[in-house]
Amino acid sequence: MASLEDIFNRIGLLLDETGNTYSLGKDKATGVVVTIASPHNKIHDGDAYTTCKLFTHGAGDSPNLLIVTPSSRKLSHFVFQIISDDVLQVDLYEGADYAGGGALTAFNRYRDSNNTRSLTITSDATDTAGGKGTLIWTFKAGANKTVTNTESDRFEFILKRNTKYLLEAVGANGDLITYLLDWYEIIRKA
Repeated sequence: MASLEDIFNRIGLLLDETGNTYSLGKDKATGVVVTIASPHNKIHDGDAYTTCKLFTHGAGDSPNLLIVTPSSRKLSHFVFQIISDDVLQVDLYEGADYAGGGALTAFNRYRDSNNTRSLTITSDATDTAGGKGTLIWTFKAGANKTVTNTESDRFEFILKRNTKYLLEAVGANGDLITYLLDWYEIIRKA
């Protein structure tokens, strides 16, 4: 005999652990249940954001972005790409004691949404004497390569609340460096 859950799945209903049922979307031609990945769903919900910054790497410079998460219950699920036309090393630090810089404008990826982001991002932040923090990710790439953590979900970071992150690129003098940042925000239930 089929379980209640099996029967519900056959007719396009989902039964959760509390006994509530939800209708599943099905493709009209094939009858296959239609699902979309959570990050893409966050675009539809108006909770996904993007920003970018282009730097020309100066002698002795390490172009950086300072990412500051709020103390609210919102959690930022963060991925990035950094593109360079020369050899490049990218470092991500947690707990940076940096401040200042120019604010970057972030755009909601669902253009008809009025939701606003909760984290702030600035470029060219400076050390306020406490240092870069703890190095949590580093990657080196050759000339004309992209440094990315967007290849799969295994490279996504869920950023800690009320924390400063420093994303820094170390490259060659005169190098053109492009930072591409994407994230979505969710409210943690517990």
